[in-house]
Amino acid sequence: MTLTTAGIPVETLSERTSRWARECLEWAKVPFLPTGQRVGRVYDIVGPQNLFGEDSLFINLGYWHDAPESLDEASRDLARLVAREAGLGPDDIQLDVGFGYGDQDFLWAREYGPKEIIGMNIATEQIDIAARRAAELGLSDRIRFEYGSAIDLPRADASCTKVTALESAFHFPSRAQFFAEAHRVLQPGGKLVTADITVRRNAITEPMLRVQDRVEARQQPSDRIERDVLDLGRYRKALQAAGFDQVNVYSIRRDVYFPLARFLGKRLRDPDMHRVNPVLRATFSRPGLLVWGPWADYIIAVGTKN
Repeated sequence: MTLTTAGIPVETLSERTSRWARECLEWAKVPFLPTGQRVGRVYDIVGPQNLFGEDSLFINLGYWHDAPESLDEASRDLARLVAREAGLGPDDIQLDVGFGYGDQDFLWAREYGPKEIIGMNIATEQIDIAARRAAELGLSDRIRFEYGSAIDLPRADASCTKVTALESAFHFPSRAQFFAEAHRVLQPGGKLVTADITVRRNAITEPMLRVQDRVEARQQPSDRIERDVLDLGRYRKALQAAGFDQVNVYSIRRDVYFPLARFLGKRLRDPDMHRVNPVLRATFSRPGLLVWGPWADYIIAVGTKN
């Protein structure tokens, strides 16, 4: 079997077309799955063959502040930004929730050297692939990947020094519950850092956010079921409500959406991008990003457990 640099099988046109048809059929079934299985199944269907990288299996939009030349490098820069905000170092036991195919964890292990990284995910294919890659890279003694839910982390209280969620928390059933779980598993002085896609407060989203404010104001906290329509300010309050101190939440959207749109305007014309499902190509094409990107924020959030 012929593979690309990133280890993705090279397909014939008929194989590719058949795969696209299967993917679309499987996506159509996702809404009928139990809620807790939907996100993992979506990513299992997407698979490595539908990613936009050239030499990695990163699944994020990247951080383009320093004008990287590829999405792979922009993704590495985003992972480095999260690591810097976390103060990641050799004494850390890190829980990374929603790790994709493990690329960020491999980078953190090599460049920042935490004592241990535990990756948590609900996409079973990603767990299998990431574990295999860790073994191939000789990192299995420092990184392990496990199945687990972000809102019910299978970890003991105060068992970690850092919790990270790199472009994954917007998939979680409830950020509020994830923040509470992260606070529980962190040791005193530990940090939670997220790189997250959120609502951007503007004339379109303002009425929706005000309605949610009024509804929540009339509810008891125990009655709230937060699907987390959060803008930057609400995100900060949610972290504080979970018990975090020294909360810092800031936007990097200018260094994400429009630089990514410019890059993908060229990248999607490359021959190897013909493998990507047309639905995903349309969503992340330059016109697609220019449609939904202006309504989305992209934030970095940091909270410390005292």
